[in-house]
Amino acid sequence: MIFLQPEKYIHLTQITMHTILKFKHCLLFAVIFFSISLGTVFAQQQQSSKDSKKEFFAFGPKLSANFTQDNLFRFATSEFVPGADLGLFFRFNIARFYIQPEVNYVIRKHNKHWHWGEVTNKFQTNYIGVPLLVGFKIIDLKLLKLRVFTGPEFNFALRKHSGQYFQLGFQAGVGVDVWRFTIDAGYSFLGYTGWKKTYSNVFKVGVGFKCF
Repeated sequence: MIFLQPEKYIHLTQITMHTILKFKHCLLFAVIFFSISLGTVFAQQQQSSKDSKKEFFAFGPKLSANFTQDNLFRFATSEFVPGADLGLFFRFNIARFYIQPEVNYVIRKHNKHWHWGEVTNKFQTNYIGVPLLVGFKIIDLKLLKLRVFTGPEFNFALRKHSGQYFQLGFQAGVGVDVWRFTIDAGYSFLGYTGWKKTYSNVFKVGVGFKCF
């Protein structure tokens, strides 16, 4: 009796160790799989956090072609004349909505035909343009977005022309984002402070690039 108990004890110990050794590969695989899964989830959360931060704010350069027509009512008529805008846009995204202020150096060319004397007046005005736009994304995919926007536009003349330094207007349009490129097409109705009953129609088509 005394000698059998140790033999049984040794026999049971050997069975236990044999069982552990038999399933050690499965245990090792389970530990590795759990570690990889945990690391993948953590990395996805970190990437998602970075993406959300990037999507909240974006800025970049923007180049636009503008076409300006001046209206002086009964005094003169004007045709659409091409010009250019060059500047920066700053976009703050809030779900499907966004706020986009811009700062642009604006070159507008004018071609006015006065009714008396068949006089044509061609000249150029330069502004610092500050549109404050609010938009909504109709289609909001990762690589493709379709937007509509509207908002006020403020233009400060770099040199006094026709008795006015300042333009105040309203802008509306549509836009498309493809990857980092942004394309906008819009219309602006601008009033002058120096002339009574004077306004301009401006159509713009612009291309920008989101740097961040």
